[in-house]
This record gives sequence, C-alpha cells and structure tokens, in this order.
Amino acid sequence: MYERRRLSLKLPLRLIYPVIVGILWLTGCTSLSGTVQSGVSLSQFENLSKSKGNYYVSGRILFKHPEGKHSGEMEIHISADSELRLSIFTPLVGSLIYELRVGPEKFLLLNFQEKNYVLDENNRYVRQTWLGMDLSLTELKWLILGQIPEKTPAWQRTKLPSGELQLVQGTSVIRLRLNSAGRIQSMNKSVEGLLEYKAQISLYQKHYEILFPRKIRIEDFTGNNRWLMVISEIQAPTGMETLDFIPPEDMKLLISNQ
Repeated sequence: MYERRRLSLKLPLRLIYPVIVGILWLTGCTSLSGTVQSGVSLSQFENLSKSKGNYYVSGRILFKHPEGKHSGEMEIHISADSELRLSIFTPLVGSLIYELRVGPEKFLLLNFQEKNYVLDENNRYVRQTWLGMDLSLTELKWLILGQIPEKTPAWQRTKLPSGELQLVQGTSVIRLRLNSAGRIQSMNKSVEGLLEYKAQISLYQKHYEILFPRKIRIEDFTGNNRWLMVISEIQAPTGMETLDFIPPEDMKLLISNQ
C-alpha cells in the first residue's frame, strides 16, 4: 500500500474531523466564512485568485462514481500546464487508496485498493464513463477557486435577465449564479440540452481578505455520482512535477461495463 508523503493534521483533529465535516454538510450555511490555513504570501494568493500558476488544496472528500465510492483526506494539485492530480487517503493511517491524474490529452485512474486502473484519452465520453459526468479540468478549477477568469475566449459569455452568467461552447452550456461578492454560488452544466451536473459552493473562507471556497458539492443529473469537498488548506507552489501516466505493473486494466 502506498503511504502518504506528508501528514499535516495532528491526531486529535483527525479524530474529530469526520464529525466536523458531517456537521458542515448537514447545515445549510451559505454566508459563514472562516480562515484558510496556509503560509503563502499575499501576492501568491492574488495570483491564485486570478487563476494563475500552480496551486494545491487539501481537505476531505467523498467521491462517488460509477465504479464505487471513496472518502477520506484529499490532496489536489493543479499545474499551470493544465495537469491535475487528485489523491485520496484513508483517515488516520494516511494510505493512498485512489488517484485521478488528468492532462490535456490523457486520463488515468488508479485504484490502489482493488489494484486496477483506467488509462484513456481525456475527452467528454471518458469523463462521463468514469466520473459519471462531463466535468472538465477547467470547470473543476473554476469551482475550486470559486470564480471564473475575467476572459474566457473558448466560451461565449452572456449576462441573462435572471442575473445569471451563461457560457456557451458548442453543445455545452454553463450557467453560473454569483453571490454578493462576485464568487460562484452555483454552476450548472448542460450538454445537448440535457443537464450534465449541478454544483454548489455554500461556504467560503478568507485569506488576506480574499475569498476561497470551503465547501463544494458537485452532483450529476441522476444524483448517483457526486463530489463533496471540504477544503482546509490552500497553497501556491512555485513548481510542480510533470505527471506520470504509466500505471504500476501490479495493477490490471479495468474495462467499463457501459
């Protein structure tokens, strides 16, 4: 079993954290904001708020997908080169149990408990098959930062009479509702006129007076597949390792039943 490189939470906090997470999910709080834990500078956070450079977040996650579900501590690395690594670790012990690696062209899932993997192209159909929804790296980044860039040249932007912001790219349509601070409150995506997923950020936290999401929920149109994330730490590393898309030799290829 792969061991986590860094254990940042002390034991007492680990023991009570699942209870805290449960309370946060059960409450409907949308305005409470706490302070994010991090040692980075104001300039680094300002760059993060503008979707620049590399960034790292950690916290807790419940990730339910077509092949099952995984929950525990999470680490998410997103590079300036549009690569993502989501790692899920068991509580207390900190063993790596599940990992998602995504690049502009490749998609790799590693299930360390079942000893299997998925390696494919990173496209809409692969994401729908293995994540249960067409959630792109760009869209996940918007949600983690709680905002979209000032300019989105790949998307046609329209301000709707309802006050929502609409983004259109081919057959994909994203509607965003912003809160009073101009941050994402909800984000729904439709493909070919059908709802793909709906996302909600109901809790924000502050660092250097800059708001970042604390609690994020993403759910597909069936309600069967979802991401529930509680973010406790944000960092802005100066550099990140290039992702390796070669699965371990002791794992077997997983074939979809769909």
